[in-house]
Amino acid sequence: MKSLQFNSLKTLLSAFIIATTVSITSAAIAHDAETNINSDKKSAAEYWADFKQDSKQSWKDSKAAFKDGWIESKLETALVLNKHLDALDIDINVDNNVATLGGEVNTDIEKELAENIALGIEGIDLVKNNIKVTSKPTTAGAQSVSSNRRSLSQYVDDVSTTAAIKTELLASKNVEGLEINVDTYKDVVTLSGKVHTGAQKDLAQAIAAKQDDVKNVVNKLVIKS
Repeated sequence: MKSLQFNSLKTLLSAFIIATTVSITSAAIAHDAETNINSDKKSAAEYWADFKQDSKQSWKDSKAAFKDGWIESKLETALVLNKHLDALDIDINVDNNVATLGGEVNTDIEKELAENIALGIEGIDLVKNNIKVTSKPTTAGAQSVSSNRRSLSQYVDDVSTTAAIKTELLASKNVEGLEINVDTYKDVVTLSGKVHTGAQKDLAQAIAAKQDDVKNVVNKLVIKS
């Protein structure tokens, strides 16, 4: 009987020791965890300083991205308006005032033309021309290309003039720019398409005539009946 009581007492004592040890260990672990959390926690001043810095960087990146996107859209418009290039075959990317051209064209002169159009866009300082020429012209074609190269500067000027006029027509609230075709050849601008009134016809001519280097405007616009 005494042996049984002793064993029971011994068992209870062991259980008490184990429970006490577990409790102490758990408390120590919790204390260490709290200490680590507090040591990693930033002060209010540190938090707001980091927040302001991150906000400034995000705003700076957003402005840069918007600027690049705006320049890229202007370049894309100039390429689309050029009837000698297929803009769908040309890939463009603008990053920090540097334009990268890719895609494919049929001739070397088209490749060079695309590069010159890009260089004529305000905000582009450098052009990386990675466009591939997929086919070579015949002998007769090569002679024609050679002839065109001699007037490439004039050709690019005409392209820039057309783009400038078209852009202003599209921006005007008083004419329907989408219905007006603009073509420039050796500084002579030809307008064609349809307008609603004689005043709109005169306005389109005035917009074209005021552009730099325009020598004459041939107004073939038709007034809708």
